[in-house]
Amino acid sequence: MCSQLIGKEYSYGENGEKVDCISLVFQALDAMGIENPGVQDVWYTMSTREIFGQISTYGYWVEKPVYDGDIVLFASDPLAFGVVWKAGILYINGTIMRVDWKPISYLSIRRCFRMKESL
Repeated sequence: MCSQLIGKEYSYGENGEKVDCISLVFQALDAMGIENPGVQDVWYTMSTREIFGQISTYGYWVEKPVYDGDIVLFASDPLAFGVVWKAGILYINGTIMRVDWKPISYLSIRRCFRMKESL
């Protein structure tokens, strides 16, 4: 379902054959059949506080990532996103600059949320 995303090359602002962390999340949600708003260009110019406000529009905070489609914000600077799939997280690996997958416990997570049932 999402295995085709692994290995995609990173490129900031891309949403096709190349992806960034935002587009990766929404491509994964699409592949899982989870309703989502799609990539919004304005998100690339928002502050962290504004991003958190947008997240609460489309999803709700959860204690820990458990289900396929849960979205994580990593404990990193700059802010980066990943998405749960098969008991792991799809994310942009900064070393290889490609989409990678690691078990949830391997990555430092700041917050996580789940999409609302209907948008």
